Amino acid sequence: MFKTAAVLAVAAAATFGVTACSSSDETAAAAPTTTAGAGFEDGKQVEGTQEGDAPMTTTVPNLPAPTVEELNARLDKALAGQLTDDEKASFIEDAERDPYLVDKFVEAAKKNNVKAEITSVGAPVDGKVTAPADVTIDGNPVKGATVEFVAAEGGWRVSHEFTCNIVKSAKLDSAACQA
Repeated sequence: MFKTAAVLAVAAAATFGVTACSSSDETAAAAPTTTAGAGFEDGKQVEGTQEGDAPMTTTVPNLPAPTVEELNARLDKALAGQLTDDEKASFIEDAERDPYLVDKFVEAAKKNNVKAEITSVGAPVDGKVTAPADVTIDGNPVKGATVEFVAAEGGWRVSHEFTCNIVKSAKLDSAACQA
């Protein structure tokens, strides 16, 4: 009973994307203090230096919204452990940070008997779509569950945050899920 309640609490937190906040006083207290620097640190030009290019920005692929059927097919295949190595690499946002992340996601879902069925798909906003879903963990429904997907080359990927919350709920570890 305790395990089920703990899993539901973690799943609910994952579903609603609960994050910790800190006050500005804490942030200010933790910020390092420095004295004015010379040359580069204070932004002055130094003879013989060269300005660098502006940082590169990545553009979000302009993908059409996925369909409910497409998302459910991908989730079903992943949860059944039937993704090929190529599909695994493109299933989860930032999966390249841990080549075993998809396997850990599948293991965690099986360990907690996670079932998910996308019921609708929202419109893409800033390269992300939120998909309301019917989710159960150990047979218990998670109210208000959603799965976020992120646009990337090759299609829509399950968000890193959702994946890591599922992995952590099963007490598994992944380099991709480190803070």
